[in-house]
Amino acid sequence: MAPDSERDGVDVTVVVVTYNSAGTVAETLASLAEQTYPAARYEVVVVDGGSTDATRDVVAEFDATLVEADGAGIGACRNRGVDLADGDYVAFTDSDCRVPPTWLASLVARMEEYADEDSVVGVGGPNVAFEDDPTFARVVGSLQRTVFGSGGSPQSKSIDDERLVESVAACNVLYRREVFEAYRYDDDVNVGEDADLHYRLARDGHRFCYAPDIVVRHHLTPTVGAFARKSRSYGRAMAHLQRRHGALVRWYAPLPTLALLAGGAAAARDALKGPKYVPLLCLAYCPVAASATRAVYREQRTPLALLVPLLLLLQYAAYGVGFAEGLVDTTT
Repeated sequence: MAPDSERDGVDVTVVVVTYNSAGTVAETLASLAEQTYPAARYEVVVVDGGSTDATRDVVAEFDATLVEADGAGIGACRNRGVDLADGDYVAFTDSDCRVPPTWLASLVARMEEYADEDSVVGVGGPNVAFEDDPTFARVVGSLQRTVFGSGGSPQSKSIDDERLVESVAACNVLYRREVFEAYRYDDDVNVGEDADLHYRLARDGHRFCYAPDIVVRHHLTPTVGAFARKSRSYGRAMAHLQRRHGALVRWYAPLPTLALLAGGAAAARDALKGPKYVPLLCLAYCPVAASATRAVYREQRTPLALLVPLLLLLQYAAYGVGFAEGLVDTTT
């Protein structure tokens, strides 16, 4: 960060939380170094949660402050970055992302449009797969931008117009620094720490500006196994948060688990008395699968779009299992 004498306006601290990201963090930091926003008016802080690969060596090659936080979860790492920020804004992106050169300038400009609206505490936008990611990862990205893949959440859903929302993606967000005087990430939350913070902000009447034109590239899950594990971990995290707050943090979170229970009950009934409900459920799923498949194919133009019906079922099943596990698991 430049000395006070060199500052002449808005200051931004960009926080990048990382763990074993030696293969991707260089691209993230290189993109942050190429911002059109004045170099003297922003700094980059990398908080490392205890990497065992060459992540810290890679970070040392860039003009960034490295904070070593061995053993800390994502929530605690984000708080460490916030603690070092002393400017007007704190921005976050992930160590497997690439931001465009205008990223900071666009976020700040959009945020300043809401300068007189105290309820608007941040601005964010979508994240999409890298152009050269494996085809499977790009298919997953397109799937999760459909209403059936995202539950309508602006974190990933494709939304064409600017609007005020209750939450945005933590890999593409800028906050007013002052919001952290009253709110913190939960140090004990590792997955879903952003959902937890944004739920508390929304509960108290705060909102984010969702700007669909401010886009970051994000490496998405490249394999079926990774996709299933991530969906399951999200389900567990959401159940933990809903138990913690005693409320629906996301309205759609229990639906996959309820669907699994209903499907299991239908299958058991049909096994005993003959097919009836399972065929009806399959018929009901057909338009959902067709709509999502069509949307993904329009974006990706690949035969792998035909996997969308199975991927959607896998996502729901893994999330539903994770949510059920989280309801009975007392750990966070």
